[in-house]
Amino acid sequence: MMIFDTMRKRVALLGLLLLSALPQTIFAQKKLENPLDGSISDIPDLLIAILNVILIIAMPIIVLYIIYAGFKYAVARGNPEQLQEATRSLTFAVIGGVIIVGSFAILAIVSNLVAAF
Repeated sequence: MMIFDTMRKRVALLGLLLLSALPQTIFAQKKLENPLDGSISDIPDLLIAILNVILIIAMPIIVLYIIYAGFKYAVARGNPEQLQEATRSLTFAVIGGVIIVGSFAILAIVSNLVAAF
């Protein structure tokens, strides 16, 4: 019970600190600036930036997964269960790669539709 009391006190103290900082944040007369260096000015640019980061992270993972699936094919040596597992791994890797690369096409289609209106 002693632990919960001290924890409750800490949470209450943190709440009071946050409430004391709230008026300063609400009534501050500072202009908010774009932290993304001004190169991103609208939502499609933001989505493209997010997709670029996802692409940079996901593509090496997909390539390694395809290599792993090939290794599973080599190790299977004709075992039907292991061949099925290797085929499933390769299928999932290819589908993931198509989804990641296809997301750029989907973004282009949607942004062109929105720009048309």
